[in-house]
Amino acid sequence: MRVEPALSHYSWASVAEPVYVVELGGSGAGERWRLLDAEDIEDVLDWARSRQRGRVLSISLEHQDEYGTSMLRLLGPSQATGVVSRTA
Repeated sequence: MRVEPALSHYSWASVAEPVYVVELGGSGAGERWRLLDAEDIEDVLDWARSRQRGRVLSISLEHQDEYGTSMLRLLGPSQATGVVSRTA
């Protein structure tokens, strides 16, 4: 990991209604859940960790633009198949 000062002149975009995707995987079939109306990422983490039970946890943010739907991975390994996955 490299660490450097952040630029102060970024432009910010706000997502009014973010959709988080939680994947819980392990041996066998995994689970994928879409979380809507979450208060914040801490709310998503609390929900996901309460259901993790030793499984691999991944959290992504669903992003839609003129090119379609992408997954921006926030935490954990990418488990997505058949979708565009970008690391945040």
